[in-house]
Amino acid sequence: MGRGPLEETMGRLPKLERDQVGPEIQAIYDTYLKERGNVPNAFKTFAHIPAYLTTMIAHYRAVMFTGEIPFKHKELLFLHVSRLNACRY
Repeated sequence: MGRGPLEETMGRLPKLERDQVGPEIQAIYDTYLKERGNVPNAFKTFAHIPAYLTTMIAHYRAVMFTGEIPFKHKELLFLHVSRLNACRY
């Protein structure tokens, strides 16, 4: 899938690596490295606004790690919705 005309004119934020973020965000990175072996690229992009990333992580964890629906089913639902919306990842 190629980039559209609007995307070609838009700037992109770089993904921030662990050594480029403050201690609070480093702790989030460390949690994900321990739990899943990587830090999602979306999180690395949202790290430009630490307050937003922190809030987003709290919401994500509340949705994914509570309730009766298994984690794998929730993750499959995320992937399906992303595909329906033609997300790139």
